[in-house]
Amino acid sequence: MPAASEAVDAAISEVTTARSLIAKIKTKQIHTVDALATLKSTAHAWFNSHRPIVIGAAVGVDLTDTDRSYTTILDSTAKHAARQTYLDALKETKDALIAVRAAILVAPLAAAAGSIDDLAPDFSPLAGNPQMLDILTRRWYECHRCVTAGAHLAAIVMMGGLLEALFVARANKMSDKSALINASEAPKDPKTGKTINYQQWMLDSYIRVAHELNWITDSAKNLADVLKEYRNYIHPEKELRHGVTLNLNDSSMFWQIAKGLVRQLLMSAVVPAP
Repeated sequence: MPAASEAVDAAISEVTTARSLIAKIKTKQIHTVDALATLKSTAHAWFNSHRPIVIGAAVGVDLTDTDRSYTTILDSTAKHAARQTYLDALKETKDALIAVRAAILVAPLAAAAGSIDDLAPDFSPLAGNPQMLDILTRRWYECHRCVTAGAHLAAIVMMGGLLEALFVARANKMSDKSALINASEAPKDPKTGKTINYQQWMLDSYIRVAHELNWITDSAKNLADVLKEYRNYIHPEKELRHGVTLNLNDSSMFWQIAKGLVRQLLMSAVVPAP
């Protein structure tokens, strides 16, 4: 869950810098404009920038101690508090952030997945590259987090993006791509009549060719077509024209569909279709 970890790392760096600055000041109270500005910006950066990323990505991670420490820093700037007050608060804040970072390490399994069915599958049959495996896993959990966070359109859009990536990965696994290139459903360049590079296809073409090559079943293809259509509500004009409002029932249903499609693609790579 790198986005949340990076946000916490940035916060730790800011707190460390602020504490170093305060430690160099010799007066018992902090009065200088620059020092107070640094302390305020450090606290505001947490509440306005870093915290929303952490709370959105690492569902269930407790930020109570962290929030309290930052609040102490912010409140103290209005009182010209003692130097030691800031040093203590900044130390407590750093300790709390380190604890949050540790909690984030287990968040993908403990919180991002609400059930065994929501745990990310092993994507290695489709992607051997460690970086790509990490990306696919993060995308899987982001789909689930969007569903549970009430970001229903975002969830469906993310599902479509994940499926596109897996269709491309499945095509990459083919040592002989003649069946892919010669598929009747493969999109053609209107000028040359040749098959367009599969890495440039739209989701609709991926679905049709995947069905033609028996990577996915008839029912999966039909359901994928519906998911594809709802993903297009990313365009506000289409949403307005159709008067569609997505809710938890919709995103949860499509999440089940997307998971089924992912597993069929993975199975087709383990046991290639005839």
